[in-house]
Amino acid sequence: LHLCDRRQRQMCIRDRNNTDRFTGKAGAYVQGRPGYPAAVVELLTRETRRENPRMADIGSGTGILSRAMLEHGWTVYGVEPNDDMRREAEKVLKGFHRFHSVLGTAEHTLLPGASVDLVTAAQAFHWFDAAAFKRECRRILAAEGRIALIWNSRVEDGPIVLEEGNIHRLYCPRFYGFSGGLADLTDRIGEFFDHRFRVFRFPNDLSYTRDQYLRRMMSASYALTEKDEGHSPWLDALNGLFDRFETGGRVTVPNETVVYLGAC
Repeated sequence: LHLCDRRQRQMCIRDRNNTDRFTGKAGAYVQGRPGYPAAVVELLTRETRRENPRMADIGSGTGILSRAMLEHGWTVYGVEPNDDMRREAEKVLKGFHRFHSVLGTAEHTLLPGASVDLVTAAQAFHWFDAAAFKRECRRILAAEGRIALIWNSRVEDGPIVLEEGNIHRLYCPRFYGFSGGLADLTDRIGEFFDHRFRVFRFPNDLSYTRDQYLRRMMSASYALTEKDEGHSPWLDALNGLFDRFETGGRVTVPNETVVYLGAC
């Protein structure tokens, strides 16, 4: 193989490994993953300032952010490489004629050049090849287009969050921190935006029933599956955590939505 062929193979292996992290988790994702505050949609609409705005939602998963934007009149191209997640989005968003499902990746969206006004990556940028994603954003964005990197992120000094992190570290080999280690992404985000971006934070505390809480845990990329060693004690520990913090059958997890907005 030529060097370029080896590189392409390595990229495919890496992309497939990241894509497969969410196989079999679409149902838990739909039932356990939180949405985004209305203020986020308002911010993105205000900043885009287009009459008929078009968005590429990269790593769109089951369509949580896509739905919020569709409900406000956006045309959305949901780019998702994982078959399970993409099919779930197609099912739940079939009533929106402005939704277009795309089997693509962050680095190869398959969208036409200069075809969208906004690129979003919600809960996803940490899985991307940032340099290749940046090139793709430049290709598909229309003039004066913007990029929004978005995370629903736990407030990590909250008591329940601290204990939850300890449980994941004990049982989940692929746990490297919440939101893909968001606290450690500062340099990558800065480089991606050439250090010219704005940060917006919106309170978004999340309340869960026991079932919702466990499904949220099971939707994580690092979550153990039934065939994994330690799955049962991991769930037992999470159930015990819920018991310690529940009030009226629910727990509240301190959370905020963080938006990094800029051009590239």
